[in-house]
Amino acid sequence: MRVLLARLAGPGTRPDSSIGPVVEDLIWAHARPPEGLEHLTVQTVAEGLELYLFVRSDSESAALDRMVALLGRVRGPLFRYGYTLDHR
Repeated sequence: MRVLLARLAGPGTRPDSSIGPVVEDLIWAHARPPEGLEHLTVQTVAEGLELYLFVRSDSESAALDRMVALLGRVRGPLFRYGYTLDHR
């Protein structure tokens, strides 16, 4: 099991905590079984959201590649809510 952290930059104000379940649902709706996503936690922070992705994978690089692909598919729906992937 690998744990990856992804950050989403928000629309400029501290996000409402009710956005967390919406983002979780969006990610689960786009996840594919071979990607190995087992669990997901979304936390609101001052800059936006932090996503903790728990991924079944033999290597960190494979887990990262699969989650980058997943978040790429979710980019459009997240953008409609004012969130973008933070590449820091």
